Amino acid sequence: MTVKVTDMRGVDLERYRFNFDLTFSMLLMHPDGHVYHRYGGRDVRGANQWLSAESLESVLETTLEEHAAYRPTAEPAPPTPPLRLEEVPIFAKRDKGECIHCHSVFESVYQQRMSEDRLRLEDLWVFPAPARLGLDLDRDEQQRITAVSKDSPAARAGLAVDDRLLRVGETPIATASDVMFALDRTPAEGGELAVQYRRGDAEASTTLELAADWRTETPREYSWRALKWGLDPVPGFGGPVLSDADREAAGLGDRPFAFRINYFVTWGPRAFSGAKARKAGLREGDLVYEVGGERSFESIDHFHAWWRLTRTPGEAVTIRFLRDGQRREVSLIAGR
Repeated sequence: MTVKVTDMRGVDLERYRFNFDLTFSMLLMHPDGHVYHRYGGRDVRGANQWLSAESLESVLETTLEEHAAYRPTAEPAPPTPPLRLEEVPIFAKRDKGECIHCHSVFESVYQQRMSEDRLRLEDLWVFPAPARLGLDLDRDEQQRITAVSKDSPAARAGLAVDDRLLRVGETPIATASDVMFALDRTPAEGGELAVQYRRGDAEASTTLELAADWRTETPREYSWRALKWGLDPVPGFGGPVLSDADREAAGLGDRPFAFRINYFVTWGPRAFSGAKARKAGLREGDLVYEVGGERSFESIDHFHAWWRLTRTPGEAVTIRFLRDGQRREVSLIAGR
């Protein structure tokens, strides 16, 4: 039986946990709630990074085999007390009784933690990508390792290209999403992570040594996440990225990145941020090419993630831009 869930209202977010930032996600489950596998992961490379007909067929076949052999025992208890989004106080304040989208989950839960002054920075690094271990996986054969970064935890543990992951921690692996689920359950403070794998016809095991900051992503890696929109501080402005031709025409051909301001935040609880940006001297139509000394943004999402993850409230951020052919700069104080 296939069930399509389009509304997260009533869903126990702890029992049926997946990466709520995703564009597409599947849980392959037994009727008793046992999850065989997860499918649909992504990273900064794009929403379809691990979506293909071949990988979907593979995980379905694997799950059917496991389902045939599955013998349920007692009803498994949820790992923690049930959590439903409509019960999160900060979300309930703005809930209009309409459907709850997946991308609302992380933002609401973390906004609640911030309001209670118990949000830890490590709580932001949810469902880490396999790259956090220093490896990459094949799009169609998602157990198969296609790359291992030098001096990474995976390399130091002896994993190699063409090894096939069988289990990470306590999680059986059939997909990249399974790996990310296993990593989401791995403590942020680091330590040892057991991995079982197949090399050729032989099965083996190893242990990865994870540093205390192993889950910490760069702003670029984090830029695709909807969760970033719920984080503070915010710049209060944004707009479309200029094409190479537009940068050349504007005299910014020597800059790898620039965007045209076409909005200021003038709505909601962060309306103050747009007002501050205007007061600092920014205007619609300004071509921003450098922020806080940084010029290497790859997208407007990268810029927004960078501001939220690297700027601190009260910090003065220098913004360089072009207006009417003249290069200018302003200083904008991050936060309230």
